[in-house]
Amino acid sequence: MAITRNELENMEQLAYLDIESTDSSKLAEDVSAIMDFVDQLKQIDTTGVTPLFHPLDLHQRLRDDEVKESDCSEELAKIAPSFEDHLYLVPKVLDVGQ
Repeated sequence: MAITRNELENMEQLAYLDIESTDSSKLAEDVSAIMDFVDQLKQIDTTGVTPLFHPLDLHQRLRDDEVKESDCSEELAKIAPSFEDHLYLVPKVLDVGQ
């Protein structure tokens, strides 16, 4: 499946790419080769083949969840420039302009 110059330019715009004109002919050949390969894959009969997420039947070994106390707000409050009523005070970022 040969890719035309117009199709390649359209792909450039859709992908927000700026491809040098010297590279465009090589890119068109590469994309055409990829599309030919995809066409070959489409012709393969997969009737009766179970879809796989992974070719190997792998099981992920997970550790048990453990509850841990992780409240470090007091330590963080000590090093915060401005902290009041369990809130970190920061400079105004947006001006709503009311």
